[in-house]
Amino acid sequence: MATKKEAAANEEQAVTREQGQNAADETAAAQAEQILADARAEADKIISDAKAKAKKELEAAEEAAQSAPDPAADPGEELVSVRLFKDNDRYKDDVFVAVNGERIQIKRGETVQIKRKFADVLEQSMQQDMATANMIERKSSEYEAKAAALGV
Repeated sequence: MATKKEAAANEEQAVTREQGQNAADETAAAQAEQILADARAEADKIISDAKAKAKKELEAAEEAAQSAPDPAADPGEELVSVRLFKDNDRYKDDVFVAVNGERIQIKRGETVQIKRKFADVLEQSMQQDMATANMIERKSSEYEAKAAALGV
């Protein structure tokens, strides 16, 4: 009888162990499912945060692009006042100025508003006229000096 009792006890222990193993397996499976659910939730949160950040950056970039100065609005486009000398001889006609295919006519003797790029051209023209006048004067003096030296 002892052996029957031992066999029954052993069988009962095996069933209990198996039930315990099954319960442990179910617990491990439940824990694994929970870990996966937590990982999915965290991944979804990371993705939504990244999308929100990207949307904010896109909006900031669009706003910066709209508020950025227009490339066509360069310093040459600002208006400046000029007044050109007028007399009744050589300096009586209006002045025509062209820059890169854009042209204007400036009235002499009146203060007018023109774009800086045209005023720069007028300034450069006056500088060149002065340089030419200085060179003519210098060359004339050299010629007179040589002519006097040669007795002509």
